Amino acid sequence: MKTCLVAGGAGFIGSWLCKDLIQKGYRVICLDNMITGHRENIDTDSDNFSFIEHNIINPINIDEKIDFIFHLASPASPVHYQKHPLETLLVNSVGTMNLLKLAGKNKARFLFASSSEVYGDPKEHPQNETYWGNVNPNGPRACFSDDTEVLTETGWKLMKDITNKDRVVTLSDVGKIEYQEPIEIIKQRYIGELIAFKNYHCDILVTPNHNMYVKKRGKADFELISAYQAINWNRSHMLKVADYDAKEKEFFVFPQNIDRKNIKVPFVERIVMDDWLEFFGYFITEGCVYVRKRKRNINGKEYIVNEYKVLIAQSKKNKKNYDKIKACLTKMPFNFVDSFDHQFCITNKQLANYLKQFGKAHEKFVPQEFLNVSKRQLKILFDAMMLGDGSSKGTVYYSNSIKLISNFQELLLKIGYAGNIAVHDRRKMRQIYQIHILNRFNKRYRTPTYSKRSVQQYDGYVYCVTVPNHVVFVRRNGKALFCGNCYDEGKRFGEALVSSFSVDWRIVRIFNTYGPFMNKNDGRVVPNFINQALENRSITIYGDGKQTRSFCYVSDMIEGLQRAMFSDKAHKQVINLGNPSEITMLELADIVIELTGSKSNTVFKGIPVDDPTRRKPDITKAKNLLNWTPIVNIRDGMKSTIDYFRV
Repeated sequence: MKTCLVAGGAGFIGSWLCKDLIQKGYRVICLDNMITGHRENIDTDSDNFSFIEHNIINPINIDEKIDFIFHLASPASPVHYQKHPLETLLVNSVGTMNLLKLAGKNKARFLFASSSEVYGDPKEHPQNETYWGNVNPNGPRACFSDDTEVLTETGWKLMKDITNKDRVVTLSDVGKIEYQEPIEIIKQRYIGELIAFKNYHCDILVTPNHNMYVKKRGKADFELISAYQAINWNRSHMLKVADYDAKEKEFFVFPQNIDRKNIKVPFVERIVMDDWLEFFGYFITEGCVYVRKRKRNINGKEYIVNEYKVLIAQSKKNKKNYDKIKACLTKMPFNFVDSFDHQFCITNKQLANYLKQFGKAHEKFVPQEFLNVSKRQLKILFDAMMLGDGSSKGTVYYSNSIKLISNFQELLLKIGYAGNIAVHDRRKMRQIYQIHILNRFNKRYRTPTYSKRSVQQYDGYVYCVTVPNHVVFVRRNGKALFCGNCYDEGKRFGEALVSSFSVDWRIVRIFNTYGPFMNKNDGRVVPNFINQALENRSITIYGDGKQTRSFCYVSDMIEGLQRAMFSDKAHKQVINLGNPSEITMLELADIVIELTGSKSNTVFKGIPVDDPTRRKPDITKAKNLLNWTPIVNIRDGMKSTIDYFRV
């Protein structure tokens, strides 16, 4: 006897599947954590059935041999995945990984129940499996305000300027800084309340269901918690710093395209990176490039020539700092003097032509290649910059270049310090910025506490990026921290995870399914219409009611799932399952009113954000590979469903 494991087997579709598999002679193990499932759904006395209450985001240990794994474990209705955003995210990522590992261990066949939601509000109709979709993957639920920035591999960027080619800073599974490309980039119009967290350490503005990265008081680990959840926020901790690993860079290599015309000294190919970083730190804070035109008489002719000087200011009165800079310059392959108008002076065209790109004082910046060296080497750069523009106590760094102050904030993160940016002096034509180095001497600033929440009205666009690890490093108004990203990408990420695993997998995209054992209060259109009709209340239609859906009766869906699992032709295939018969919401309301004998009328309300206008599966693939077509029409299916709801 073959054994099937059904994750999410106490839910609507899962319970139908368990019962049908038992009737067909399979041994069935049902896993469910009962967040949305119900024990009465799987009430059976069969010897071939066992139930294990278990959350699949935790390791799964089952001793007996498993032949087939059906993964249906995810909240499916808006009511449930808005109530359980973290669980939805984890069950489709960590939970999927655990089930895939179990499949690999048992050499079991694996079916992942995905969703038609991956197609979003489709511009292609009907939708087939090759269509990438038109998705605002986060709906109105989990985004940042439009002035939020995210740290990328090339520096800070406004969230709204992120592209698919950007690699953003996130956390690895062991809590170290790494870069990941976005799975999805979200932009949406939002009118309503945003939740604000604002204190000395953070200033963030998010939609209510956005996931914050939080360590509750007394807990050891961080977790993703929606901003609307009622926890003691001002005693819960944020994360501002993480570990960073990068390889040592042995040398800085000068670009070959530097202008060498009339250079009489040998071209310097490379410099030891440690020496270069120290020199660059002094230059970027206290230095400049000065090109002076001079007259020269050569063989009786007068010429105008350029004299290229690199200057680093440092008074001899501060002997300690003066000696440090001089010792560094002594290690460099360029001649210098220390008597040029109270400055160190290097007259060298090659060096000046390279350094002039870093601009005047308010334009200065650190190139990204110098911010991607090892943590030890970054500390060399940090110390040199602090000598130039740091406070005497070593707790504040100043600059009138917003680029440079942002670079310095990234540097702080990578060497294990936190830093908040503020405007130091607004009176001058060019503002002076300061960054407070929060935890250089006090480790508790790595994880300060959040503020109490407040609510702000918002009318504009909101943004987010989705990354596999679901944590990104963001800042608003100069205050940076690690924060969660949107949670509604569970199915898309689950598909990507399944398709990368070396098991015999198949992915099924389920379109709207209905029938007995649906949760009567799950917020979807069929239960809503039936409940309102049975109580003779007005049936609520969002929009004009002309948007379409394609409803598949549950027995047809169960047959399709089994054919997808047990057919060799479905090996590593993505397959739509659903009923291709379209129906408008107005037509559905009329059918429900007629079959219930209700006195209900219809009322119209505004359409929700991103509500698809049309949804219809192209099931050509299911017909060809599985020889599957739905057979239950909408009226017969609705009769059975209404009878169940009457009880």
